[in-house]
Amino acid sequence: MREHSNKVRVICLDRENSARSQMAEAFLRHLDSERFEVCSGGIEPLDIHPLTRQVMTEIGVPLLDQAGKSAQLYFGKEAFQVAIMISHPDEKENPRLFPGALRVERWPNEDPLASKLDETARLDLFRRVRDRIQVQAQTWITAQKDAETGVFSAKRMMAGAH
Repeated sequence: MREHSNKVRVICLDRENSARSQMAEAFLRHLDSERFEVCSGGIEPLDIHPLTRQVMTEIGVPLLDQAGKSAQLYFGKEAFQVAIMISHPDEKENPRLFPGALRVERWPNEDPLASKLDETARLDLFRRVRDRIQVQAQTWITAQKDAETGVFSAKRMMAGAH
């Protein structure tokens, strides 16, 4: 059984859990592991793609102990405040909701595994997807902090209004 934590529990999901959701998990951990407990999963999980590891290591965010895993590991066993679905809007095989998550958010991104590109172009695509997910993660964390600050300020104002 998991120890109780005050951290916000987040699960990042995509089809394979081989690239995009792994990047999102790594960025959220790297950027704010004090506030967020993050994991990831896929509907049809594969091993982490070597280019995923390469492009994350290039910017100093290695995937360390991460591995491709099934979202089924968490169904009915884990509760999350947020499920982040990472997919391109046209992808049909990606998760749309996650039972056990209070809120679902969508981060649109191309699937670098679906492209039929040569090695150089594919590496460039992995880097573009990585960079976009990094911005999405930073923006999302800032929005969470702003929301918490706003709630805290509103509570203080209401407490002083008595």
